[in-house]
Amino acid sequence: MKNSDTGFTLIELLMTLIIVSIVVTLGAPSLADIIRSNRLTTEANNLVTALNVARSESIRRNANITLCASSDQATCTNDGWENGWIIMDDSNQILRVFDSMEGMSSVTATVQSLQYTATGFINGGATVTFDLCAKPGTPGRQINITPTGRPSNVTPYPSC
Repeated sequence: MKNSDTGFTLIELLMTLIIVSIVVTLGAPSLADIIRSNRLTTEANNLVTALNVARSESIRRNANITLCASSDQATCTNDGWENGWIIMDDSNQILRVFDSMEGMSSVTATVQSLQYTATGFINGGATVTFDLCAKPGTPGRQINITPTGRPSNVTPYPSC
């Protein structure tokens, strides 16, 4: 009779566990960076979507439409864009609500609220900039809105 040992020895199993733990330890930080980058991209895209919705609604309704920071999602509280924002018309009717930004350490903007005129241009005619940062010292995102009201997502943005 032939002895056919087809199982693993304890040493082989321990070596496999050690190698797997080393690979996981090396891969975990890069996975966290990927998740952070994806969240940042998602939030930047949400903000660009809000800007495009506000602009198109102003043209469609032939009226002024306001996009402003709002932590209560009911009024313009102007207490930080990372807490969420709303789109509303001149009669303060809320057209769309956007929740707070997940995983953002800071969102800075050159304005507290932004108003689109009936032509789709920004009221006041100045360039507006939003800087989104997920973590200090890492690349962020920058969104620029021209006086004509068109947003553009500038990537990569220098570190926060």
